[in-house]
Amino acid sequence: MSEVVRIGGGAGYLDDRIEGAVELLKNGKLDYVMLDYLAERTLAILQEAKQAGGVGFAADLERRMLEILPPAAERGVKIVSNLGGADPAGAAAVVREVADSLDFKDLKIAVVEGDDVADLVQELDPVLAETGEPFSRLDKELTSANAYIGAFEMAAAIGAGADVVLAGRAADPALALAPLINAFGWSPEDLDRLALGTMAGHLIECAGQVTGGQFADGAAREVPDLDRLGFPIAEVGEDAIVITKAPGTGGRVDRHTVLSQLLYELGDPSAYITPDVTPDITAAQITELGSDRVRFEGVRGKPRPETLKVLCGVDNGYLAVSEIVYGGYNAVARARLSAEVLRKRLHRDRQLSNLPTRMDIVGVDSVYVAGPPMEDTRDVRLRVAVRAPDRETAARATRETEAMGINGPAGGGGKTHSIRHTVRTYACFIDREKITPAWRMVA
Repeated sequence: MSEVVRIGGGAGYLDDRIEGAVELLKNGKLDYVMLDYLAERTLAILQEAKQAGGVGFAADLERRMLEILPPAAERGVKIVSNLGGADPAGAAAVVREVADSLDFKDLKIAVVEGDDVADLVQELDPVLAETGEPFSRLDKELTSANAYIGAFEMAAAIGAGADVVLAGRAADPALALAPLINAFGWSPEDLDRLALGTMAGHLIECAGQVTGGQFADGAAREVPDLDRLGFPIAEVGEDAIVITKAPGTGGRVDRHTVLSQLLYELGDPSAYITPDVTPDITAAQITELGSDRVRFEGVRGKPRPETLKVLCGVDNGYLAVSEIVYGGYNAVARARLSAEVLRKRLHRDRQLSNLPTRMDIVGVDSVYVAGPPMEDTRDVRLRVAVRAPDRETAARATRETEAMGINGPAGGGGKTHSIRHTVRTYACFIDREKITPAWRMVA
């Protein structure tokens, strides 16, 4: 039984920097590192890639493992991740190959499966949270359905000796809760402790966000050495968490950065619903202990929900995005005229006239729409987005914006175009008894 377990937050999303995780492993004196690579929509995209003949996990998994495995294996740090994506077994094969190439042949790798519930969604036709109607009413083909599973299967894999655990759609904080369940022997009835472990995972699941990432504003909120942002460490006992970071790294850990991450995506602070427990942080306390050390305690646990959240992905057509730059005198007026001309041309085209279309002037009204627009701005981009049912129709829309080079207002240049396939996700809830995640050692 450990008195304190040290867990590093080594990734916050699919394209996160690998350097932060490597630095944690080399200098953080960790027991575990959690790698959270899946945002809400990411797994639906990975499922689609797998079905199209590609891989169902991070395309650069091999490169990441080549950098992460050596310091982890040499220091005995176990890796707990959702790097399995839509294909945990396939991801495990890549990790095994990399481990063997590095002569870590004794490395044990486990996968956690059972989150893919597409067949179950087809069978049950559950009600969608966004529409209030059964999935079948969408009249769209289901491309993915993955349940947010909890920590106990991952904990069992760790207990059986796994050095690397590759899950699919495990809930983000469960990646930290699993090592704590194994280390402290917590049971499903230890609600307050499960809640504490869940909040440890929540505080470091976005990696550099709790150490100052997305906090600096270039003015009052300063983050030292943001270019060398260090990733976080959670030192977890059975009654409290201390959030810190690797020594000698940039960033900051104080009450402000911890509070910012604590409230991020939390929802109801008295009922943060997760697969394993429902934490209540309304009586929690945050205390600064000194330089880059913050203590969090006082969380309480309520019973876990009887259902698990399932995210369903469906085909959402193609998104065509074009941008044209206007600069200098009267730039905003010329961009507005360009938008007016394009609306009329798109409306006259029978294939494009009824498609969802949005036009924004970046720098004037694309994000910040409160208050009067900055009409005197001298450098703007007209952004035109059209959602089309197929790539050919999407390309037809971009051709109209391309033609604005000499068929529109003066001074348009720097044109860019992109077309990408998109998916849309919907949430539903399914009785947990119908979903049976399981782990197995694969290598």
